[in-house]
Amino acid sequence: MYYTMKTLGIIACLIMLSIAATAGTPGKDFVIADGVYYDCAEIHRGFSNTTITTTDGEKVKVPNFLVQSFRQHGRQYELLPLVNGKGDTVAMTYMELIACHNGCSLYRYCTNCNKYDPLSGEIAPMNHIYRYFVLKNGKISLLHDDATTCDAMAFFNVRVIK
Repeated sequence: MYYTMKTLGIIACLIMLSIAATAGTPGKDFVIADGVYYDCAEIHRGFSNTTITTTDGEKVKVPNFLVQSFRQHGRQYELLPLVNGKGDTVAMTYMELIACHNGCSLYRYCTNCNKYDPLSGEIAPMNHIYRYFVLKNGKISLLHDDATTCDAMAFFNVRVIK
């Protein structure tokens, strides 16, 4: 009888802790637009505008060109220059933040997710080709070969699954 009550008490504590942990998740998504930070309950990105439903229930419509950074579904994206292997800026685009370490950041960009690769200029069928970039001291660079990519992944403690 003693063990049954003890077990029920432990289970009740675990359930209450899990409810408290899930209750703390609002506000995990955000948008930074024109220097203003919005905690978001919902984010809808359209062709020219992003509609934000804040955690307070307010709806805000922001032009896409003002959005500097956002986190949606646990993935954070930042507007950064897309550079080629020579270091020339091709365009400005959103890159997914993968990891940060010692003031450096590792980003991932899907070059072929929209059937067009702006780095090679090729139109191709839909298959995800990821390229990785490192931002260090305000300068972004493309990891252009397997050796530098593997070294960077080790530096950021990112495990590569092939």
